[in-house]
Amino acid sequence: MIARALPKIPGLRPSPGRALHRIAFTPASWGVSDVPGWGHQLDADRVLTEAAQLGEGAIEAGPPGFLPDRSVEARPVLKRHGLRLVAGSVDAILHHSDIRGPELAVLDGHAGWLAALGAETLVLAAVPPRDSAAAHGIVLSNTGWAHLLHAIGSVEHVCSKHRLRLAVQPRYGSMIQGPADIERLLVGTEAGLCLDVGHLLLAGADPLEVLELASGRIQHVHLSDIDGPLATRVREYNFDFAEAVSQDLFKPLGTGDASVDGVIEALKRTKYRGWYTIDHPTRLASEGDQPVAAIKYSLEYLLSLLS
Repeated sequence: MIARALPKIPGLRPSPGRALHRIAFTPASWGVSDVPGWGHQLDADRVLTEAAQLGEGAIEAGPPGFLPDRSVEARPVLKRHGLRLVAGSVDAILHHSDIRGPELAVLDGHAGWLAALGAETLVLAAVPPRDSAAAHGIVLSNTGWAHLLHAIGSVEHVCSKHRLRLAVQPRYGSMIQGPADIERLLVGTEAGLCLDVGHLLLAGADPLEVLELASGRIQHVHLSDIDGPLATRVREYNFDFAEAVSQDLFKPLGTGDASVDGVIEALKRTKYRGWYTIDHPTRLASEGDQPVAAIKYSLEYLLSLLS
């Protein structure tokens, strides 16, 4: 098997079988994506093997197809690598009442799959129609917002049925992005949030202000650092997002402009007890790329902040 053939990576420690600091990783940090043309896609065995060697023992589910779509097949894959699945992200179109039913059915199936694999949290991004040419800048009408907020309430019920926490993810390119959107979400629902540091900054929001506004409703955290000037170019439509990622829009923790140390201190003050997921989206050119070096750097930086 590929997982057995891969050599140990210098500087990585064996998995202890549990996440001592509640730190996890996203497959996106290894360039894994279901976006067409995103870049070279590493096989799951390599990603899971390297994630296990990082030593924290936890990972998110990744996009559809990264793990087997049947829990009875995915469970032994995770067990073989000594990894725990803690969360999974799902995109859904929730602001159109005519397609809300089918979208909720898909969400219900995904939630059941996550729960069967032992996950704690469903991370939800409300996205524009999949044939939309430009996601950023879409403004919902009051009717659209009413549909969206009602649907998020329905997703809360789905998660409750499967004993999962719901964490809505304000994200660049989604229907919930900047400060006004986030405030409307918090006022109009009781849903928890996924605090995605890099994407909040990319969308023009201040993570520290979102933390204060959300006040105890942070259910999950995605940590990435970001190149501030490049993020501004993306946000102002002067630069393609995917191309910006290729030019290191997302940086190893502590090397960009996101003030990750301040975010961690603020989370500690709020007694946050959830997972810290290192999420460093990248695009790979070939099998020979070694994204694990940047992930390891981020891990060591985060451990220094949490110790």
